[in-house]
Amino acid sequence: MSEHTYESMHRFLRESRGSAVGRPCVAPGCDRPATGWGLIGRPTTIDAYGGDLVRFSKRPEDYAPLCSRHNSQRDGGGNWLLCPHGHVRTIWGATVKGYCRGCDRMRKRKPRATITEPPGAHAGNHAHSGTDTNTERRPS
Repeated sequence: MSEHTYESMHRFLRESRGSAVGRPCVAPGCDRPATGWGLIGRPTTIDAYGGDLVRFSKRPEDYAPLCSRHNSQRDGGGNWLLCPHGHVRTIWGATVKGYCRGCDRMRKRKPRATITEPPGAHAGNHAHSGTDTNTERRPS
């Protein structure tokens, strides 16, 4: 294999090993069929592919059959136990696409956490002009 690109590596895997589609997924405890070859070893290269940066290995032994969920999980980083942000995958679980639910939750909360309101912006914090706020003078 002379060229080392993401596309050429996957083409090489299909030509040398055949298709991974339908083989058992190698992820621990998974009983789904694989949808393709997935990186289970450490990536050796980062390259542009389809407008995105992709991580891949130039070593064929770093690939094994993976279902789409576990392929997405490994592409996102981390390992079988932890996501890249340290969430335990078996506790948090994963979305249908294989993304960590803990990271998904953090991502959804981030925009709300950055919104700040000026002090006293809530209704009832400011007395309106002409309003008597002195409770001692009110008739009983």
